[in-house]
Amino acid sequence: MLQCQFLPWFKDFLKAAHAGELNRLKQFALELDEVLGNGIPEILENIIDGEGRGAIHCAAAGGSVEVLKYLIEEIKLEIDVKDGKGETPLSWTAIEGRLAAVDYLLKLGANPEIPDELDCSPLHHAAMKGHKEIIPLLLSKGVNVDVMNEFGSPLLYASALGYHDTVKVLLDHGANQNVICGGTVTPLHASMYSQSCQCAEQLLKGGADPNGGPNGIKPLPIAAEMGLIQIIKLLVEAGADPNIIDIHGLKPIEFAAIKSNRRGVEILFPVTSPIPSYVDWSINGIMKHVTSKKFEIKMICQAKENFPKAKSMGTSAFQRKKYSLAIYWYSKALNMKPGDAAVLSNRSLCYVYLNKGDRAFEDAAQCVLARPDWPKAYYRAGVALKLMNRIDDAADVFFNGLKLDPENKELENASRLATTSFTVSFVTSSITA
Repeated sequence: MLQCQFLPWFKDFLKAAHAGELNRLKQFALELDEVLGNGIPEILENIIDGEGRGAIHCAAAGGSVEVLKYLIEEIKLEIDVKDGKGETPLSWTAIEGRLAAVDYLLKLGANPEIPDELDCSPLHHAAMKGHKEIIPLLLSKGVNVDVMNEFGSPLLYASALGYHDTVKVLLDHGANQNVICGGTVTPLHASMYSQSCQCAEQLLKGGADPNGGPNGIKPLPIAAEMGLIQIIKLLVEAGADPNIIDIHGLKPIEFAAIKSNRRGVEILFPVTSPIPSYVDWSINGIMKHVTSKKFEIKMICQAKENFPKAKSMGTSAFQRKKYSLAIYWYSKALNMKPGDAAVLSNRSLCYVYLNKGDRAFEDAAQCVLARPDWPKAYYRAGVALKLMNRIDDAADVFFNGLKLDPENKELENASRLATTSFTVSFVTSSITA
């Protein structure tokens, strides 16, 4: 392969492909052939940019059917060739919303199910970009509307990013509105993270369960905690349980009151059963109670009581390889006991398994600050740095950990292997009890 970072004038060649300038592309290829003598087909196939994208990927991203037709039908380039990140030409048309190019590639037999290196299919890309018109074309080729990757289905991506029109298209084509993604959230949960009332409404109209999701992660408490007034209203109207109690020992109405969300309290008050510890069970009384010393003491006691449970839920999820769910519960535990080194260490390891080196390092660095005398904290930091390809920093951190415990085989092996290529199998340590 010939990369354009070594020959900057190759960039004009790829720009011509992206812009759909077929005659210019042919002229560039002819001139390059005169210099390199490789033959035009080989030049068109092998000139790539720093991301491994060739002329066919650039033409697809630009939506030029004319250039694609020339490259595939005349030059005979492979239709499903991947770039450096695993994207095929069809993936690029889905990412950029090039409807005519999608149609052309599919008619020529492009595979609509090939995922990229992050396990995102063309359907995932179309959903996460809100290209609703492309979705029916992909589905017409037999693509599974609920195709899953590590983080979720196309419907979850569209919901999380607030593309309500795309949500409707997916639902109209039979997408599962109650699928639990990553062991943690449903598309309805995702619509709350995008704060999209329209997505939430579409999902509920389409049959989403207002009480769906794993135990301890139900939609209404989350909406109340986030202060999403319209979504609270939608959930209550759809039959969400207003008396559900979460890991903190609170009902949704209490979350709304804690957030000073009076309107949320007003919506929830008529459907919530009175809480015996509230002397004045009225809207004003609830708003006043959550600011009292009595309530503050109760929250502190409940945090101490529920911290082990939240940590245990995280550990259980980790052991089942539900890393996103484990992160959720470890985060809850850290809300109850901020700075707990063991939980920070465990959450860091979860982020490693999800290939999120920056988040893993954040937790590991806090872990080192919390317990600078704990060798495992340095091990966690070193693994995260190695995942981020900060090899020298990782080696230094492993060495600092070894100084604390020269007999630590885990750190000794990590230090020795610090300059070798990283894989998750490098992570040998278990979570911390």
